[in-house]
Amino acid sequence: MKAITKSAIFILSSIFFLSTQSTLAAITVRGNDCTDIQKAITTLPASGGEVIIPSGIYHCSAPIVMDKNNVVLRGEGSSTVLRLDDATNAPVLVMGRTENVPQQATKHIKVSHLMIDGNRENQTRECMGGECSEQFPLRNNGISIRRCVDCTVESVTVHSAISGGLVTELGCRRLTIRDYTSYNNEFDGLAGYETEDSTFSGINLFGNKAAGISTDIKFNNNKFYDVTISDNKSVGIFMRDSLDNSFTNLHIRNNEQHGIFLAQVNSDPETAATGNTFTSVVITNSGGAGIQANDKSCVNNMIVGAQYINNKNGCG
Repeated sequence: MKAITKSAIFILSSIFFLSTQSTLAAITVRGNDCTDIQKAITTLPASGGEVIIPSGIYHCSAPIVMDKNNVVLRGEGSSTVLRLDDATNAPVLVMGRTENVPQQATKHIKVSHLMIDGNRENQTRECMGGECSEQFPLRNNGISIRRCVDCTVESVTVHSAISGGLVTELGCRRLTIRDYTSYNNEFDGLAGYETEDSTFSGINLFGNKAAGISTDIKFNNNKFYDVTISDNKSVGIFMRDSLDNSFTNLHIRNNEQHGIFLAQVNSDPETAATGNTFTSVVITNSGGAGIQANDKSCVNNMIVGAQYINNKNGCG
């Protein structure tokens, strides 16, 4: 029996890959309303598939909810815009389940190549349904990622949300956030809670009314690469209850308060920002210190290769 060559094996494996890919459902959205996008997601089989959103402005009178595994939502770049309608008071996009605390993870979903406009000036409250509480836990972010595992956001811009730009929470793991831009949000450009083992790269956050990045509540073992944070109304990076995260190639400039602010939650030293590493950092023109460790419990944080230029209260 003649041996199968490596090239033949490669061809056979490629054919198998293409055949399995071809079985995935793909739906192109028709219409210009976010309900059309939701219907397309709902129409996909249990095995998942892809929803393609052509260029255009899509009006959202309710959030788009991706709570089915193995689903891709793909636009055509910045010309695909999801815009929240006036007085809708809702998140624009939810990756994961919407109940108060999701008991089941949503896995392998992806959002890419689109823009989200939260229409902040024409919303009236931060949470969907009423004042923020256990009854109304869903904050009106541009993107809320809730107990999502192995999920991706790529080449997405979020602006003008009445809460945060992109928020990860409630047990996210192994997220990939890359080529993400966020500005003009009521709070942070990017916020992370109860999130682990995730990667954030190519991040640009500017002109938000709070921090560029805010991490809190068991935000552990995450990696950031190539991050620019500028012109935010609070600090560049705010960290509490955040352990063993790393930041590489970080530029922070022109923020109204500190460049980086490390703290604990209230009087609890067990919730300090500890063990975090900042490598290749430039912090300029902060209204406070370049870096401020607010509590003695913020130990074992390391800065390697940093420049501090023209920060009002010095290096820190």
